[in-house]
Amino acid sequence: MRRILPLVLLALVVVCGACKKEEKQVVLDKSLRILVNFNGKYGFCDRGGALVIPAKFDSASMFSEGLATVRVNGKDGYIDVNGNMAIPATFDKASIFLNGKASVKTGDRWGFINQAGEKVIDDDYAVTFAFTDGLAVAVPTGQDAKVGYIDTKGKFAIKPQFEDANPFSEGLAAVKVGGKYGYIDRTGAVKIPAQYYQAAMFRDGLAMVKINGKFGLIGFIDQTGKMVVPAVYGEGTNFSDGVAAVRKEDKWVLIDRTGKQIIDKTYPSPTIFTEGLAPVMVEQKVGYMDKTGKVVIKPQFDGGSIFVEGVAPVKVGEKCGYIDHSGKMVIEPRFEWDQRSIDQYTHYNTHFVPVAAKKDK
Repeated sequence: MRRILPLVLLALVVVCGACKKEEKQVVLDKSLRILVNFNGKYGFCDRGGALVIPAKFDSASMFSEGLATVRVNGKDGYIDVNGNMAIPATFDKASIFLNGKASVKTGDRWGFINQAGEKVIDDDYAVTFAFTDGLAVAVPTGQDAKVGYIDTKGKFAIKPQFEDANPFSEGLAAVKVGGKYGYIDRTGAVKIPAQYYQAAMFRDGLAMVKINGKFGLIGFIDQTGKMVVPAVYGEGTNFSDGVAAVRKEDKWVLIDRTGKQIIDKTYPSPTIFTEGLAPVMVEQKVGYMDKTGKVVIKPQFDGGSIFVEGVAPVKVGEKCGYIDHSGKMVIEPRFEWDQRSIDQYTHYNTHFVPVAAKKDK
């Protein structure tokens, strides 16, 4: 698969029974742990800023479902929120857990493990990713292999036949056929014919698509294929918190799910709403605004990102601290500003956290 996201993921547990493997539940502490860069090494702090897992790793991922990947002596494994090595570092590459499973690479093959570290799907794939809606994008080994979808037993539920494929979201997945993207359902049936130059995952009932080639325009369709937000924009973001940023000419505006502009202002760059707030730059400083456009946290930072579980990273000089919804600095800026780590949280929360789950928080 040519453009499967290189995100990282986590999973369940299997025990040998008399005749078959049975899933057993693994209960993991899911306390908030924030991935931080301290003096060039990666560790994790708690909500108060205490470095509860020492910064000793050359590479690490955010926590997902109670586990995080870390690199030890050139191999990837998983730690729990107390810093204990829950799954030994034996993999050449490992992804974050999502829906109880994580894809791991041994040599040049990928398979899946559960949260006990047991192999639940053999290393049979040249490329694979995460399970979403019960299926995972996968490419079998072999020259010029096509892309299909496997089920949780490792069997192809939708045979390899696509030039490219995205994870399922809200029951549909974008697939590439004949150089264009359309959408299929979990049975493999075509629900929206291939007609787009690009097609994103569905979020909150809408998906961003690009028409008329590489230099074409983007709009948003619903699950019937109806263009709900007309394709009149040069670029856009996924919907998050019911809002998307779209670029018209050289300015960005914020729209709701009907395509209506929600704030009568334009911005020089896109922003993303989470937990009712979005970072915004005013006179070269970053603050935070609400959905009316009111700046509720004074622009005072050199950078900033989205809120996740009540805190947001902000840049002070070259250091990273965290604020709460009131703008109070709850974690002092003593860590390195590490864009790669911060982007993990943005991507995960705007692509894989269910919209309903986000609304419940």
